[in-house]
Amino acid sequence: MAQKSKTSTNRKTKPSLFNDLRVNDGKRKRALTEKEKSDLVAMLTVKERPEALDILPLVPRGSYIQRMLKHFDATDTSYALPLFQLIMIASSWLTQSGASLMIPGMKPHRPILWTIAMASSASSKTLATNRVKDTLFGEDQTTPVRMFPKYSSDAQWIIDLKENNGSYWFQDEVGQFFKLVLTHSNYARIKPWILDAYSHEEIANRLKSEENKLTVTDPHFTFLGLTVRETWKMNIDLPSMLDGLCQRFNYVIAENRTDTDMFDHFLFFQGEKNKIEQEGLREMWHALCAQKNSCGDYTLAPETLPFIEAWWQELRPTWGNSLLPGSFIRRIGFSVLSYLVVIHFLLGRSQKEIDVETARIATRYAEYHMECALIMIREYDTGWSDPVRIVAERRERHRERTGKEPTAREIQKNLSSKARQILNSAQIKEIMELLASLEKPNNQPLFNQENQTIADRLHSEHMANKKHEDTQENWRNKKRLARVLEAYRSADLHISSTSSNVLNFQLPLGEDEDPIFEAAS
Repeated sequence: MAQKSKTSTNRKTKPSLFNDLRVNDGKRKRALTEKEKSDLVAMLTVKERPEALDILPLVPRGSYIQRMLKHFDATDTSYALPLFQLIMIASSWLTQSGASLMIPGMKPHRPILWTIAMASSASSKTLATNRVKDTLFGEDQTTPVRMFPKYSSDAQWIIDLKENNGSYWFQDEVGQFFKLVLTHSNYARIKPWILDAYSHEEIANRLKSEENKLTVTDPHFTFLGLTVRETWKMNIDLPSMLDGLCQRFNYVIAENRTDTDMFDHFLFFQGEKNKIEQEGLREMWHALCAQKNSCGDYTLAPETLPFIEAWWQELRPTWGNSLLPGSFIRRIGFSVLSYLVVIHFLLGRSQKEIDVETARIATRYAEYHMECALIMIREYDTGWSDPVRIVAERRERHRERTGKEPTAREIQKNLSSKARQILNSAQIKEIMELLASLEKPNNQPLFNQENQTIADRLHSEHMANKKHEDTQENWRNKKRLARVLEAYRSADLHISSTSSNVLNFQLPLGEDEDPIFEAAS
């Protein structure tokens, strides 16, 4: 009996802080892998930059983006909602029209974006996104975007994709839908198919009534999901956030506006002024779509890729001593390639090479998405999130004070009596091992870079001039839009059916009237 007891003791599982966490793999639940634990600890220990949630740096002054957001001034809608609906419609139109980014040595890159936007309850999410769609397209649907049908079972989903490959998938209540995909057998196959579509790998399904497989070659689509911020974590638990499906998306946290609230606005977009403004925005959209090379091949200026490489390498010190998990940050980094095309198009510059001006804006979007992903993870209030932060903080203090790496015992000795109740030495050691693994050098570049000297020089030059003169940016972008609009009108595209109000549409001379900029000044 004694021998049996000894054997049983030896086989006991090593205590782990993460024992209670499980990842749902569809048919079963499993424990976190070492990689997933590492990712989780990284997300909890990296330093936050709350100012990164401000969308002001994402909005070039004098641009069409700014004009669209100004249309929402007399509402209490978060500016992030119309912003990312505009971005996603542009991404969808460009993708469906055949636009691609051309980088030597790489396959043509479609400007595809997958985005999930979170906003508080009663924040007019659907109203805001519908207003942007109606503003751009109108009743005549001059520059339409093909939409993906509303979801059903997985058997119907692949049929819909076959018939609507390349379409724009707009998914309201995306948290509830993902919960179905992760937990319901009738939706289970959608998850691996979405993962394959992300990599444009062929997907197939053999229906019971058919002999041949239903295949979708080169599956692709653009995606925008909306959800209530407060209910997201009720539908998607934290282990699922670490799952491959949820890591494929860029996240947006649409914060409430501070300059107004719901009681300031009973009705949105009432009056003739709003109608005229909407028609003007629609004409400008048509002009952007009609600009030279809007649907063609986009190329990079010689200095652009080195600039992006240097930005990528500077992310680590920007985010502090810890890394964001590679599963999130690398995919967000690659989305810069799509943003390059989308932003260049919206600036009215499709006929020009993509230069550092556009690249700088594109990288700001990526950093915004990184911050949103970080905050999302931190909002999961669990029993082990505090222990991770406590150990990380005590470890950093010890290193600053002594210049040496602390042991688990040294960390435990410096804990308060309350902290000792939730942390034992084995758990402290486990967290410290994960923290140490996160800080191992990883110099793998996002792209193949050959000339580091050029990249460093260019990046330092542009970082030194990061703060543009606002008046210069405003003037430059308005001049671009004016040229695009003039070319559109002179080409006699739909002039006869355009009202005189639209023909007289002008961009305002100053930006000081825009609350989105007033709030930051």
